[in-house]
Amino acid sequence: MTLATLRIVPSSTKETSFRYLEGNYGDGYISRRQDGISPLIIRWSVQTPDMPVEELDVLEAEIAALGVNYFSWQAPDETSPTNWILDPISWQRNYASTDKASISFSIKRFYT
Repeated sequence: MTLATLRIVPSSTKETSFRYLEGNYGDGYISRRQDGISPLIIRWSVQTPDMPVEELDVLEAEIAALGVNYFSWQAPDETSPTNWILDPISWQRNYASTDKASISFSIKRFYT
């Protein structure tokens, strides 16, 4: 498995929020407007299925080599791949047994 072919378990979650600016004029009057060209913030908290530790080592090395760069991935609810970054740049290895493990991390849609 690579980041491009990333498979996730059903307990992985997607969060969507909208970025906006707000102005407060007093007496309860406010105005809000979209912040930027791409105001939708889409995040996934992903976890891979359990896999042999050797295969997980390869995926973890790819994640470490990625660093601050983005990768292309097709989310389960999308029809084509989009760009994603690790946010925050951290991950967690979860052992199911001595020879099987999974990895979990958070990614955010990256607009180029």
